Amino acid sequence: MRMALASFGSLGDLHPILAIAVAAQARGHDVAVAASPNYEDNVRRAGVEFYPLRPAIPWDPIRLAYYFDMRRGPERLLREVAFAELPNTHADLRSLAKGSDLLVVGELLYTAPIVAEEIGIPWMNVVLAPTSFLSASDPCVLAPAPFLYPFRHLGKWIHQLAYMAGRIQGRLWAKEFFAFRRRLGLPAGPNPIFDSKHSPYGTLAMFPSFFAKAQTDWPSSTLQTGFPYFEQPSLPVDRVVADFLGSGEPPVVFTLGSIVAHFEPDFYREAFDAAIRLQRRAILLTGSGAIRIGRSNPKILEVDYARLHEILPRSAAVVHAGGIGTCGEALRAGIPSVIIPFSFDQPDNAQRMKRLGVAEILSRRSIKATAIAIKLERVLRDPSYTLLARNCANQINAAPTMDLVLDKMESLRASVEYH
Repeated sequence: MRMALASFGSLGDLHPILAIAVAAQARGHDVAVAASPNYEDNVRRAGVEFYPLRPAIPWDPIRLAYYFDMRRGPERLLREVAFAELPNTHADLRSLAKGSDLLVVGELLYTAPIVAEEIGIPWMNVVLAPTSFLSASDPCVLAPAPFLYPFRHLGKWIHQLAYMAGRIQGRLWAKEFFAFRRRLGLPAGPNPIFDSKHSPYGTLAMFPSFFAKAQTDWPSSTLQTGFPYFEQPSLPVDRVVADFLGSGEPPVVFTLGSIVAHFEPDFYREAFDAAIRLQRRAILLTGSGAIRIGRSNPKILEVDYARLHEILPRSAAVVHAGGIGTCGEALRAGIPSVIIPFSFDQPDNAQRMKRLGVAEILSRRSIKATAIAIKLERVLRDPSYTLLARNCANQINAAPTMDLVLDKMESLRASVEYH
């Protein structure tokens, strides 16, 4: 079959889509992936056909910080990017999906059901983190309203009320979406943020049950699979990293992922000092290369980027922003984390990692060498963090995850053809 897959967001959003694409190609399917033009090389290196998808990610540090504001960031991203670019996104999705048998999309691609109906094919959506379900029976830490989380023990009613208010607010944010549907001659339809983003053909919950159990208020079509791991092709920097890993004790890895690293330069300077304070070897993954520490130490390696699935299994701990992809890699490697959440799903992912006993959380307002060192020393000195992380690693098996995903897609095609 011909599969069309699309992703908007960071590399943490793209890599799961690429994992599906590569596995589908291995089964003999014809696959194309649409993503921000910034990621064309990433897709093509994986051996997958690429389609550009608007909007492009704005790499300006000031702009990125603006969208990662804890309280207002989600609203700004939805109103000023996702909904503002709907006609362009819709046109690009149509170009991708034309001639395909199935459309599979990640978050924020709200015109996917319209495109699928126009072309006459089924579609599925991918959920990478529990926050996307906005479950009242398993309340998440809402980035704009973290104060609600401590009240979860009172029952699900308090989050049901919060989501009722969110639905009203969400319809206001989505005015451009409803206007776009009217221009196409369609009724306004359900709330895209809460309801219509989940496909009746199937929603893939791509995280394991030990991270978040399936809930009764998830869409009935949901299939929970496990973390989708993308084995990236080798990079020129691999030899440098491998030589460093082999030259001493397991290091601590510091990374803010592919987005946050662009606008939080102080983190890496403080991380450098924290490693010196603890007398620990360290690897600093500084992102695009725009950030430079300005100092050097033989025990500290500074590189723009490295493959986490290669370095984390040979590391002692990882300090990161709580993106679901990094959380999944830390759990697979069986090492503890110190998490500094910024916005979106990160605060909730951090809290779930803490509840598993594999992580400590540090506020983004406390990015100082002393604070980082205190949290790191705690997870490194207490063996329970590593023991529990290894227990999680023993529950992860990536191969069955992809089999579940592709079996679902293939059975959906067979069902559609039968009817």
